[in-house]
Amino acid sequence: MYRKVFVAENAEDLNVRLPDEYLHKGIEVIAFDLDESIEELKASKREAAEKAIEVFDTILVDRSGFKFDRDEANER
Repeated sequence: MYRKVFVAENAEDLNVRLPDEYLHKGIEVIAFDLDESIEELKASKREAAEKAIEVFDTILVDRSGFKFDRDEANER
């Protein structure tokens, strides 16, 4: 998936360059007006990222005493 949020200042800005991974593939492009401003979108993304960091910081696991046993992992 590829998502790009921007404000077109002139007609040339309406041309969107996609990553090379979309070459020779069928794609669907959807364009619509955003109710929020770009600054509001950036702020909401920043808040979501900060919340994600908080969640992952609480899931720290102490692996200091762990030793990987390849034979045990490959047992059937």
